[in-house]
Amino acid sequence: MSHALLTWASHLYVIAAVLYVAYLVRAQARLALLALLLVAGGFLLQSILVVQRFVAHGYTPVTSLGDALSVLGWLLAAAFLVVERRYKAPVLGAFALPLVVGLVLPAAVLGNSSHPVPEAIKQAGMPVHVLIAFCGIAVLALSTGVAIAYLLLERQMKGKRFGVFFARLPSLEALDGISDHLMKWGFVALSVTLMTGAYYAKQAWGDYWRWDPKLTLSLVGWFVYAGLVHARLFAGWRGRRAALLTILGFTILFGSFLGLKLFPIGVHTGDFQ
Repeated sequence: MSHALLTWASHLYVIAAVLYVAYLVRAQARLALLALLLVAGGFLLQSILVVQRFVAHGYTPVTSLGDALSVLGWLLAAAFLVVERRYKAPVLGAFALPLVVGLVLPAAVLGNSSHPVPEAIKQAGMPVHVLIAFCGIAVLALSTGVAIAYLLLERQMKGKRFGVFFARLPSLEALDGISDHLMKWGFVALSVTLMTGAYYAKQAWGDYWRWDPKLTLSLVGWFVYAGLVHARLFAGWRGRRAALLTILGFTILFGSFLGLKLFPIGVHTGDFQ
């Protein structure tokens, strides 16, 4: 039953992604509305799946690559629904939904096969730590999608080729603002994740920090985003440089997330992350 829910959700997301790309080209309101309904439907199916698995296991299973991708895609879909409602910019679905599909579709192929949870990380509050971490990555992924839209629009405008991106996307200033807003929320979540992770590490292993590959990459990503926040606030960075740093930071974080799932080494082997 759970795999069927994930499969149907992935199908809805795929169709929604196609419709949003079509909306980018044709700008027909009914395409955007139908796509939004499909995203909401996919999110609802995944929400049922998350609740089912939480009831069955006592926590949200994210210990396998398939499960982790599924939950991350679910949260990314949620973030997009919030942003779409907040900014009334359905065209951003053409950049956000392919990311959702890129997460949920492989998860549907891999299936749900959570690994046993190590006793060392069965601590009160750990699910909150994990949820914050995944929410942070999801929001930063959406910020990256908007940053990519910014770069595409900027390139088209600089080349004086006023094509589909110029006609459909919000202004460069608006895209920069949306990406910045999302990035800052993601940075806060990432900061809380590192702080709570240090606390739980002390409880589990007796040390606040270990130079685990995952921790190290996460810290590098945090410094990239911290530098970007500082540059935006005090150096007035906007536009292209900010977009490139946003993409770089997410690439590092997702490399940590994905690489340690494919090649599990260090203290995070087999855990929620």
